[in-house]
Amino acid sequence: MKSAKNIIEEIQTSPLFNDINDKRKFLSLLSKTHQKLIAFIYLKDQILYFACKHNVGLQELKKDSNINLIKELLKTYIKFHPDSNLNGIKDIRFFVASKFMKKKEKIKEIFKINLPPKFADPSNGEFKNNIRDKKNHALFEEIRKLILANK
Repeated sequence: MKSAKNIIEEIQTSPLFNDINDKRKFLSLLSKTHQKLIAFIYLKDQILYFACKHNVGLQELKKDSNINLIKELLKTYIKFHPDSNLNGIKDIRFFVASKFMKKKEKIKEIFKINLPPKFADPSNGEFKNNIRDKKNHALFEEIRKLILANK
């Protein structure tokens, strides 16, 4: 029986994911600062669209030097991957994905709310043991000893 990791790897290497993998590989060629500015990319009608996370990212990527850098990286990528679907790109365009980023923030907030709270203060072993059952009382005292031993 295959593990979940093996199944996911098998799915990702299938031909259905070639398009996504090409875009991921191309994005990985960009610098980390540029990668942080980009929410996602997609290809439509031989135009490669870059969705920026913020207006400042859009301004940064629209600079001539960055556009030339992206075009050169694209040419280099196509040289090494001639069968890529990024091969027929004629133009590059940028836009701000504000709706996408708002949805992403809402999802983050939902997950933050549903996560159990993190306990910042570790126990120091000082608590009252009001349990009357001898077995459970002994268990709590054993826990207290472990806490005190790990201080």
